[in-house]
Amino acid sequence: MNDCILAYPIPTADSPVKGSALSIFYPGAMLEQNGLKVEYFDERFDKFDDLLFLLKENPVCVGVSSMTGYQLIRSKRILETVKKVNPNIYTIFGGAHPSLLPAQCIKEDFVDFVVVGEGEKTLLELVMALKNGGNLSKVDGIFWKNKGKIIANKHREFMDPTEWPFPLTPKNRKYFKIAANRGELMFPASRGCPYNCNFCYNQTFNRRSWRPMPLDKFEKELGIFLREFKIKNAYINDDNIGSNKARIKKIAEIIKRFGITWSTSIRCSDMDEETARVFEESGCHELLLGVESGSDRVLNEVVNKMYPKGSEDIRNCARILSKTKIRGRYNFIAGLPSETAEETHKSMDLADWIWRTDQNAKIAFAAFSPYPGSKLYQEALKAGFKEPQDFSGWSKMSLSNEVNPIASNLYYIAGLKFREKKGDSTNRNFSGLKRLIIYPFEISARLRWKYRFLKYYELEKFIIKMLFIWASKRT
Repeated sequence: MNDCILAYPIPTADSPVKGSALSIFYPGAMLEQNGLKVEYFDERFDKFDDLLFLLKENPVCVGVSSMTGYQLIRSKRILETVKKVNPNIYTIFGGAHPSLLPAQCIKEDFVDFVVVGEGEKTLLELVMALKNGGNLSKVDGIFWKNKGKIIANKHREFMDPTEWPFPLTPKNRKYFKIAANRGELMFPASRGCPYNCNFCYNQTFNRRSWRPMPLDKFEKELGIFLREFKIKNAYINDDNIGSNKARIKKIAEIIKRFGITWSTSIRCSDMDEETARVFEESGCHELLLGVESGSDRVLNEVVNKMYPKGSEDIRNCARILSKTKIRGRYNFIAGLPSETAEETHKSMDLADWIWRTDQNAKIAFAAFSPYPGSKLYQEALKAGFKEPQDFSGWSKMSLSNEVNPIASNLYYIAGLKFREKKGDSTNRNFSGLKRLIIYPFEISARLRWKYRFLKYYELEKFIIKMLFIWASKRT
Protein backbone atom coordinates (compact mmCIF):
# COMPACT_ATOMS: atom_id res chain seq x y z
CA MET A 1 0.00 0.00 0.00
CA ASN A 2 1.21 3.49 -0.83
CA ASP A 3 1.38 6.11 1.88
CA CYS A 4 0.69 9.06 -0.38
CA ILE A 5 -0.30 9.92 -3.95
CA LEU A 6 0.80 13.39 -5.10
CA ALA A 7 -1.19 14.81 -8.00
CA TYR A 8 -0.55 17.71 -10.35
CA PRO A 9 -3.67 18.76 -12.28
CA ILE A 10 -3.57 20.21 -15.81
CA PRO A 11 -2.55 23.86 -15.18
CA THR A 12 -4.16 25.60 -18.18
CA ALA A 13 -6.59 24.68 -20.92
CA ASP A 14 -4.45 25.91 -23.81
CA SER A 15 -0.75 25.93 -22.90
CA PRO A 16 1.74 23.64 -24.67
CA VAL A 17 4.25 23.89 -21.80
CA LYS A 18 5.20 20.57 -20.20
CA GLY A 19 7.71 21.66 -17.54
CA SER A 20 8.44 19.65 -14.40
CA ALA A 21 5.77 19.71 -11.67
CA LEU A 22 8.20 20.80 -8.97
CA SER A 23 5.38 21.67 -6.55
CA ILE A 24 4.76 17.95 -6.02
CA PHE A 25 8.26 16.63 -6.73
CA TYR A 26 10.01 18.56 -3.94
CA PRO A 27 7.58 17.45 -1.20
CA GLY A 28 7.44 13.96 -2.71
CA ALA A 29 11.21 13.65 -2.59
CA MET A 30 11.15 14.62 1.07
CA LEU A 31 8.61 11.88 1.79
CA GLU A 32 10.59 9.28 -0.15
CA GLN A 33 13.84 10.22 1.58
CA ASN A 34 12.15 9.51 4.89
CA GLY A 35 10.99 6.04 3.94
CA LEU A 36 7.43 6.75 2.85
CA LYS A 37 5.93 5.15 -0.25
CA VAL A 38 4.88 7.75 -2.82
CA GLU A 39 3.23 7.63 -6.23
CA TYR A 40 2.89 10.55 -8.62
CA PHE A 41 0.08 11.53 -10.96
CA ASP A 42 0.60 14.30 -13.52
CA GLU A 43 -2.66 14.83 -15.39
CA ARG A 44 -0.85 16.24 -18.42
CA PHE A 45 0.73 12.84 -19.11
CA ASP A 46 -1.16 10.23 -17.11
CA LYS A 47 -4.65 8.92 -17.82
CA PHE A 48 -7.33 9.43 -15.21
CA ASP A 49 -7.70 5.66 -15.05
CA ASP A 50 -4.11 5.59 -13.73
CA LEU A 51 -5.25 7.62 -10.73
CA LEU A 52 -8.23 5.34 -10.19
CA PHE A 53 -5.90 2.34 -10.23
CA LEU A 54 -3.65 3.93 -7.60
CA LEU A 55 -6.64 4.77 -5.42
CA LYS A 56 -7.65 1.10 -5.34
CA GLU A 57 -4.56 0.47 -3.21
CA ASN A 58 -6.10 2.67 -0.48
CA PRO A 59 -3.27 5.11 0.23
CA VAL A 60 -3.25 7.00 3.51
CA CYS A 61 -3.68 10.29 1.69
CA VAL A 62 -3.73 12.12 -1.63
CA GLY A 63 -2.06 15.52 -2.01
CA VAL A 64 -2.97 17.93 -4.80
CA SER A 65 -1.05 21.09 -5.73
CA SER A 66 -2.69 24.01 -7.48
CA MET A 67 -2.18 27.56 -8.61
CA THR A 68 -5.02 30.07 -8.83
CA GLY A 69 -6.92 29.69 -12.09
CA TYR A 70 -7.99 26.86 -14.39
CA GLN A 71 -5.99 24.30 -12.41
CA LEU A 72 -8.52 24.59 -9.58
CA ILE A 73 -11.27 22.96 -11.64
CA ARG A 74 -8.99 20.02 -12.36
CA SER A 75 -7.99 19.91 -8.67
CA LYS A 76 -11.63 19.74 -7.63
CA ARG A 77 -12.23 16.81 -9.96
CA ILE A 78 -9.31 14.88 -8.49
CA LEU A 79 -10.19 15.64 -4.86
CA GLU A 80 -13.86 14.77 -5.33
CA THR A 81 -12.89 11.55 -7.09
CA VAL A 82 -10.74 10.52 -4.13
CA LYS A 83 -13.64 10.99 -1.72
CA LYS A 84 -16.02 9.16 -4.04
CA VAL A 85 -13.71 6.15 -4.38
CA ASN A 86 -12.93 5.98 -0.67
CA PRO A 87 -14.13 8.62 1.85
CA ASN A 88 -11.53 7.37 4.33
CA ILE A 89 -8.58 8.52 2.21
CA TYR A 90 -7.39 11.88 3.54
CA THR A 91 -7.18 14.73 1.02
CA ILE A 92 -4.46 17.36 1.29
CA PHE A 93 -4.51 20.58 -0.73
CA GLY A 94 -1.32 22.61 -1.21
CA GLY A 95 0.41 25.01 -3.56
CA ALA A 96 0.01 28.71 -4.27
CA HIS A 97 -3.77 29.04 -4.21
CA PRO A 98 -4.58 27.25 -0.94
CA SER A 99 -1.60 28.99 0.68
CA LEU A 100 -3.18 32.35 -0.21
CA LEU A 101 -6.71 31.32 0.84
CA PRO A 102 -6.39 28.48 3.36
CA ALA A 103 -9.47 29.43 5.40
CA GLN A 104 -11.66 29.39 2.30
CA CYS A 105 -10.24 26.19 0.80
CA ILE A 106 -10.55 24.14 4.00
CA LYS A 107 -14.32 24.74 3.99
CA GLU A 108 -14.73 22.48 0.96
CA ASP A 109 -16.14 19.06 1.81
CA PHE A 110 -13.53 17.35 -0.36
CA VAL A 111 -10.55 18.98 1.42
CA ASP A 112 -9.39 17.55 4.75
CA PHE A 113 -6.13 19.49 5.14
CA VAL A 114 -4.54 22.60 3.63
CA VAL A 115 -0.75 22.90 3.59
CA VAL A 116 0.33 26.55 3.71
CA GLY A 117 3.57 27.70 2.07
CA GLU A 118 6.64 25.51 1.67
CA GLY A 119 5.35 21.99 1.74
CA GLU A 120 8.27 19.64 2.32
CA LYS A 121 8.48 19.45 6.11
CA THR A 122 4.80 20.14 6.64
CA LEU A 123 3.70 17.32 4.36
CA LEU A 124 6.23 14.92 5.87
CA GLU A 125 5.01 15.56 9.42
CA LEU A 126 1.37 15.46 8.33
CA VAL A 127 1.63 12.15 6.48
CA MET A 128 3.58 10.62 9.38
CA ALA A 129 0.91 11.78 11.81
CA LEU A 130 -1.93 10.42 9.65
CA LYS A 131 -0.16 7.11 9.15
CA ASN A 132 0.86 6.59 12.77
CA GLY A 133 -1.97 8.32 14.62
CA GLY A 134 0.12 11.30 15.66
CA ASN A 135 -0.99 14.60 17.17
CA LEU A 136 -2.18 16.80 14.30
CA SER A 137 -2.14 19.93 16.45
CA LYS A 138 1.66 19.63 16.54
CA VAL A 139 2.01 19.87 12.74
CA ASP A 140 2.93 23.46 11.91
CA GLY A 141 1.70 25.02 8.68
CA ILE A 142 -1.70 23.36 8.23
CA PHE A 143 -5.41 24.17 8.35
CA TRP A 144 -7.57 21.18 9.25
CA LYS A 145 -10.95 20.09 10.62
CA ASN A 146 -11.67 18.47 13.94
CA LYS A 147 -15.30 17.36 14.41
CA GLY A 148 -16.46 20.07 12.03
CA LYS A 149 -14.37 22.82 13.60
CA ILE A 150 -11.72 24.48 11.41
CA ILE A 151 -8.34 24.73 13.10
CA ALA A 152 -5.39 26.83 11.96
CA ASN A 153 -2.11 25.58 13.34
CA LYS A 154 0.94 27.73 13.95
CA HIS A 155 2.62 28.87 10.73
CA ARG A 156 5.79 27.07 9.71
CA GLU A 157 9.12 28.84 9.40
CA PHE A 158 10.96 28.53 6.10
CA MET A 159 13.42 25.71 5.63
CA ASP A 160 17.12 26.40 5.50
CA PRO A 161 18.03 26.15 1.79
CA THR A 162 20.66 23.53 2.63
CA GLU A 163 17.73 21.26 3.65
CA TRP A 164 15.83 21.49 0.37
CA PRO A 165 15.60 17.94 -0.99
CA PHE A 166 16.81 17.03 -4.45
CA PRO A 167 13.54 16.62 -6.37
CA LEU A 168 14.53 13.83 -8.78
CA THR A 169 13.72 10.28 -7.63
CA PRO A 170 13.30 6.97 -9.47
CA LYS A 171 9.54 7.32 -8.98
CA ASN A 172 9.24 10.66 -10.76
CA ARG A 173 12.11 10.30 -13.21
CA LYS A 174 9.82 9.74 -16.21
CA TYR A 175 8.25 13.17 -15.79
CA PHE A 176 11.61 14.93 -15.62
CA LYS A 177 12.65 13.03 -18.74
CA ILE A 178 9.63 14.37 -20.65
CA ALA A 179 10.57 17.93 -19.69
CA ALA A 180 14.24 17.35 -20.51
CA ASN A 181 13.43 15.92 -23.94
CA ARG A 182 11.33 19.01 -24.71
CA GLY A 183 14.03 21.41 -23.49
CA GLU A 184 11.74 22.52 -20.64
CA LEU A 185 13.56 21.16 -17.61
CA MET A 186 13.16 23.61 -14.72
CA PHE A 187 15.45 23.94 -11.72
CA PRO A 188 15.51 26.79 -9.17
CA ALA A 189 18.52 28.53 -7.66
CA SER A 190 16.40 30.37 -5.08
CA ARG A 191 12.92 30.73 -3.64
CA GLY A 192 10.99 33.96 -3.23
CA CYS A 193 11.93 37.43 -4.44
CA PRO A 194 13.91 40.31 -2.88
CA TYR A 195 11.44 42.89 -4.22
CA ASN A 196 7.92 43.83 -3.20
CA CYS A 197 5.66 44.36 -6.22
CA ASN A 198 2.12 45.09 -5.14
CA PHE A 199 0.46 42.54 -7.46
CA CYS A 200 2.64 39.55 -6.60
CA TYR A 201 1.74 36.38 -4.70
CA ASN A 202 5.19 36.54 -3.07
CA GLN A 203 3.93 39.14 -0.61
CA THR A 204 2.03 36.35 1.13
CA PHE A 205 3.37 33.00 -0.10
CA ASN A 206 7.05 33.79 0.51
CA ARG A 207 6.39 36.53 3.05
CA ARG A 208 8.55 38.98 1.06
CA SER A 209 11.65 36.85 1.58
CA TRP A 210 14.32 35.63 -0.84
CA ARG A 211 16.20 32.42 0.00
CA PRO A 212 19.14 31.62 -2.28
CA MET A 213 20.32 28.04 -2.68
CA PRO A 214 23.98 27.52 -1.71
CA LEU A 215 25.96 27.49 -4.94
CA ASP A 216 27.79 24.24 -4.19
CA LYS A 217 24.38 22.55 -3.81
CA PHE A 218 23.16 24.21 -7.00
CA GLU A 219 26.19 23.00 -8.95
CA LYS A 220 25.96 19.45 -7.62
CA GLU A 221 22.24 19.05 -8.35
CA LEU A 222 22.31 20.68 -11.77
CA GLY A 223 25.20 18.38 -12.60
CA ILE A 224 23.07 15.35 -11.71
CA PHE A 225 20.36 16.50 -14.13
CA LEU A 226 22.99 17.01 -16.81
CA ARG A 227 24.42 13.52 -16.42
CA GLU A 228 21.02 11.85 -16.02
CA PHE A 229 19.30 13.38 -19.03
CA LYS A 230 22.12 14.82 -21.17
CA ILE A 231 20.24 18.12 -21.14
CA LYS A 232 21.34 20.89 -23.46
CA ASN A 233 19.21 23.63 -21.91
CA ALA A 234 17.90 24.48 -18.44
CA TYR A 235 15.42 27.02 -17.17
CA ILE A 236 16.52 28.43 -13.81
CA ASN A 237 12.95 29.14 -12.78
CA ASP A 238 13.52 31.60 -9.93
CA ASP A 239 10.87 34.28 -9.48
CA ASN A 240 13.90 36.58 -9.70
CA ILE A 241 17.50 35.49 -9.90
CA GLY A 242 18.34 38.49 -7.68
CA SER A 243 20.38 41.66 -7.78
CA ASN A 244 23.61 40.26 -6.34
CA LYS A 245 25.91 40.58 -9.35
CA ALA A 246 28.67 38.47 -7.76
CA ARG A 247 26.22 35.61 -7.23
CA ILE A 248 24.85 35.93 -10.77
CA LYS A 249 28.41 35.76 -12.08
CA LYS A 250 29.10 32.57 -10.10
CA ILE A 251 25.89 30.93 -11.33
CA ALA A 252 26.84 31.86 -14.88
CA GLU A 253 30.33 30.39 -14.43
CA ILE A 254 28.87 27.11 -13.12
CA ILE A 255 26.52 26.77 -16.08
CA LYS A 256 29.24 27.76 -18.54
CA ARG A 257 31.40 24.91 -17.27
CA PHE A 258 28.53 22.52 -17.96
CA GLY A 259 28.39 23.76 -21.56
CA ILE A 260 24.60 24.15 -21.80
CA THR A 261 22.29 27.04 -22.63
CA TRP A 262 19.97 28.49 -20.04
CA SER A 263 17.33 31.07 -19.20
CA THR A 264 16.05 32.81 -16.07
CA SER A 265 14.21 35.88 -14.75
CA ILE A 266 15.69 39.24 -13.79
CA ARG A 267 14.49 42.76 -13.04
CA CYS A 268 14.96 45.36 -15.81
CA SER A 269 16.68 47.85 -13.48
CA ASP A 270 19.24 45.18 -12.50
CA MET A 271 20.48 44.90 -16.07
CA ASP A 272 23.69 46.64 -17.13
CA GLU A 273 26.32 46.06 -19.82
CA GLU A 274 28.53 43.92 -17.57
CA THR A 275 25.65 41.71 -16.37
CA ALA A 276 24.46 41.22 -19.95
CA ARG A 277 27.98 40.20 -20.97
CA VAL A 278 28.14 37.68 -18.12
CA PHE A 279 24.80 36.19 -19.17
CA GLU A 280 25.66 35.98 -22.85
CA GLU A 281 29.14 34.52 -22.43
CA SER A 282 27.76 31.77 -20.18
CA GLY A 283 25.22 30.62 -22.77
CA CYS A 284 22.12 32.39 -21.42
CA HIS A 285 19.78 32.70 -24.40
CA GLU A 286 16.64 34.12 -22.78
CA LEU A 287 15.69 36.42 -19.90
CA LEU A 288 12.19 36.90 -18.50
CA LEU A 289 11.57 40.55 -17.66
CA GLY A 290 8.65 41.94 -15.67
CA VAL A 291 7.96 45.19 -17.53
CA GLU A 292 4.36 45.52 -16.24
CA SER A 293 3.59 49.01 -17.66
CA GLY A 294 4.76 51.86 -19.88
CA SER A 295 3.38 54.44 -17.47
CA ASP A 296 5.75 55.79 -14.82
CA ARG A 297 2.80 56.45 -12.50
CA VAL A 298 1.54 52.88 -12.77
CA LEU A 299 5.04 51.44 -12.43
CA ASN A 300 5.97 53.21 -9.22
CA GLU A 301 2.70 54.27 -7.57
CA VAL A 302 0.49 51.29 -8.42
CA VAL A 303 2.88 48.37 -8.92
CA ASN A 304 5.58 49.63 -6.51
CA LYS A 305 8.26 48.66 -9.02
CA MET A 306 10.41 51.50 -7.67
CA TYR A 307 12.48 51.87 -10.80
CA PRO A 308 14.85 54.81 -10.21
CA LYS A 309 14.27 56.13 -13.73
CA GLY A 310 10.79 54.72 -14.31
CA SER A 311 10.13 53.32 -17.76
CA GLU A 312 13.53 54.57 -18.90
CA ASP A 313 15.06 51.68 -16.93
CA ILE A 314 13.04 49.33 -19.14
CA ARG A 315 14.21 51.09 -22.30
CA ASN A 316 17.80 50.93 -21.08
CA CYS A 317 17.45 47.17 -20.51
CA ALA A 318 16.11 46.72 -24.05
CA ARG A 319 18.98 48.78 -25.51
CA ILE A 320 21.50 46.63 -23.68
CA LEU A 321 19.93 43.32 -24.69
CA SER A 322 19.60 44.51 -28.29
CA LYS A 323 23.41 44.38 -28.50
CA THR A 324 23.46 40.71 -27.48
CA LYS A 325 22.03 37.45 -28.76
CA ILE A 326 19.91 37.10 -25.63
CA ARG A 327 16.16 37.03 -26.21
CA GLY A 328 14.31 39.26 -23.79
CA ARG A 329 10.76 38.21 -22.86
CA TYR A 330 9.11 41.50 -21.95
CA ASN A 331 5.96 40.83 -19.92
CA PHE A 332 3.31 43.52 -19.46
CA ILE A 333 0.21 43.60 -17.26
CA ALA A 334 -2.92 45.36 -18.53
CA GLY A 335 -5.92 46.43 -16.50
CA LEU A 336 -4.09 47.28 -13.28
CA PRO A 337 -6.19 49.17 -10.69
CA SER A 338 -6.65 52.86 -11.61
CA GLU A 339 -4.91 52.35 -14.98
CA THR A 340 -6.47 54.65 -17.60
CA ALA A 341 -6.97 53.94 -21.30
CA GLU A 342 -4.17 56.43 -22.01
CA GLU A 343 -1.82 54.48 -19.73
CA THR A 344 -2.75 51.22 -21.44
CA HIS A 345 -1.78 52.87 -24.74
CA LYS A 346 1.52 53.95 -23.15
CA SER A 347 2.23 50.28 -22.47
CA MET A 348 1.41 49.45 -26.09
CA ASP A 349 3.66 52.30 -27.26
CA LEU A 350 6.50 50.98 -25.12
CA ALA A 351 5.95 47.48 -26.52
CA ASP A 352 6.21 48.89 -30.06
CA TRP A 353 9.41 50.70 -29.13
CA ILE A 354 10.95 47.55 -27.62
CA TRP A 355 9.91 45.54 -30.70
CA ARG A 356 11.71 48.02 -32.98
CA THR A 357 14.76 48.34 -30.72
CA ASP A 358 15.45 44.74 -29.71
CA GLN A 359 15.15 42.42 -32.70
CA ASN A 360 15.23 39.37 -30.42
CA ALA A 361 12.38 40.59 -28.21
CA LYS A 362 9.36 38.52 -27.24
CA ILE A 363 6.43 40.52 -25.90
CA ALA A 364 3.38 39.39 -23.95
CA PHE A 365 0.48 41.10 -22.21
CA ALA A 366 -1.35 39.48 -19.30
CA ALA A 367 -4.61 40.72 -17.82
CA PHE A 368 -4.31 41.80 -14.19
CA SER A 369 -5.56 39.17 -11.74
CA PRO A 370 -6.09 40.27 -8.12
CA TYR A 371 -4.24 37.61 -6.16
CA PRO A 372 -5.21 37.29 -2.50
CA GLY A 373 -2.64 38.53 -0.04
CA SER A 374 -1.22 41.18 -2.35
CA LYS A 375 -1.70 44.89 -1.79
CA LEU A 376 -3.45 45.31 -5.13
CA TYR A 377 -5.94 42.65 -4.11
CA GLN A 378 -7.16 44.97 -1.39
CA GLU A 379 -7.30 47.82 -3.89
CA ALA A 380 -9.34 45.64 -6.26
CA LEU A 381 -11.82 44.86 -3.47
CA LYS A 382 -12.23 48.56 -2.75
CA ALA A 383 -12.84 49.15 -6.46
CA GLY A 384 -15.69 46.65 -6.49
CA PHE A 385 -14.03 43.32 -7.27
CA LYS A 386 -16.14 40.54 -5.81
CA GLU A 387 -14.01 37.82 -4.27
CA PRO A 388 -14.93 34.35 -5.59
CA GLN A 389 -16.06 31.99 -2.86
CA ASP A 390 -15.24 28.63 -4.42
CA PHE A 391 -12.98 26.77 -6.82
CA SER A 392 -15.24 27.48 -9.78
CA GLY A 393 -15.06 31.24 -9.30
CA TRP A 394 -11.31 31.34 -8.79
CA SER A 395 -10.74 29.07 -11.79
CA LYS A 396 -11.69 32.00 -14.04
CA MET A 397 -8.60 33.93 -12.92
CA SER A 398 -5.87 33.58 -15.53
CA LEU A 399 -3.42 35.46 -17.72
CA SER A 400 -6.42 36.25 -19.91
CA ASN A 401 -8.56 37.14 -16.90
CA GLU A 402 -12.09 38.06 -17.99
CA VAL A 403 -12.67 40.46 -15.07
CA ASN A 404 -11.42 43.30 -17.30
CA PRO A 405 -12.63 42.66 -20.90
CA ILE A 406 -10.23 45.15 -22.53
CA ALA A 407 -7.22 43.67 -20.73
CA SER A 408 -8.40 40.19 -21.64
CA ASN A 409 -8.74 41.19 -25.29
CA LEU A 410 -5.24 42.67 -25.23
CA TYR A 411 -3.84 39.36 -23.98
CA TYR A 412 -4.97 37.63 -27.19
CA ILE A 413 -4.34 40.53 -29.55
CA ALA A 414 -0.77 41.02 -28.34
CA GLY A 415 -0.21 37.28 -28.27
CA LEU A 416 -1.14 36.87 -31.92
CA LYS A 417 0.75 39.97 -33.01
CA PHE A 418 4.02 39.34 -31.22
CA ARG A 419 4.27 35.54 -30.91
CA GLU A 420 4.76 34.60 -34.52
CA LYS A 421 8.49 33.91 -34.61
CA LYS A 422 10.08 30.48 -34.79
CA GLY A 423 9.67 28.70 -31.47
CA ASP A 424 6.90 31.01 -30.25
CA SER A 425 3.62 29.56 -29.01
CA THR A 426 1.59 30.34 -32.16
CA ASN A 427 4.27 28.75 -34.32
CA ARG A 428 4.44 25.66 -32.09
CA ASN A 429 0.69 25.22 -31.79
CA PHE A 430 -0.03 25.82 -35.47
CA SER A 431 2.90 24.40 -37.39
CA GLY A 432 2.88 23.67 -41.12
CA LEU A 433 -0.47 23.91 -42.90
CA LYS A 434 -2.28 24.28 -39.56
CA ARG A 435 -1.01 27.87 -39.56
CA LEU A 436 -3.68 28.71 -42.13
CA ILE A 437 -6.33 28.11 -39.46
CA ILE A 438 -5.06 30.86 -37.18
CA TYR A 439 -3.67 33.22 -39.83
CA PRO A 440 -6.87 35.32 -40.35
CA PHE A 441 -6.93 36.03 -36.61
CA GLU A 442 -3.28 37.08 -36.72
CA ILE A 443 -4.10 39.63 -39.43
CA SER A 444 -7.01 40.93 -37.36
CA ALA A 445 -4.79 41.20 -34.27
CA ARG A 446 -2.17 43.25 -36.12
CA LEU A 447 -4.80 45.67 -37.37
CA ARG A 448 -6.43 45.97 -33.97
CA TRP A 449 -3.05 46.63 -32.37
CA LYS A 450 -2.09 49.22 -34.98
CA TYR A 451 -5.30 51.21 -34.52
CA ARG A 452 -5.57 50.52 -30.75
CA PHE A 453 -9.00 49.00 -31.31
CA LEU A 454 -9.50 46.70 -28.33
CA LYS A 455 -13.31 46.47 -28.11
CA TYR A 456 -15.89 44.12 -29.67
CA TYR A 457 -13.60 41.10 -29.64
CA GLU A 458 -15.78 38.53 -27.88
CA LEU A 459 -16.60 36.29 -30.85
CA GLU A 460 -13.05 36.32 -32.24
CA LYS A 461 -11.65 35.66 -28.79
CA PHE A 462 -13.96 32.71 -28.22
CA ILE A 463 -12.92 31.09 -31.51
CA ILE A 464 -9.22 31.74 -30.80
CA LYS A 465 -9.50 30.16 -27.34
CA MET A 466 -11.15 27.06 -28.79
CA LEU A 467 -8.46 26.79 -31.48
CA PHE A 468 -5.65 27.02 -28.94
CA ILE A 469 -7.29 24.40 -26.70
CA TRP A 470 -7.63 22.12 -29.73
CA ALA A 471 -4.02 22.71 -30.83
CA SER A 472 -2.45 22.35 -27.38
CA LYS A 473 -3.88 18.84 -27.05
CA ARG A 474 -1.95 17.86 -30.18
CA THR A 475 1.48 19.15 -29.16
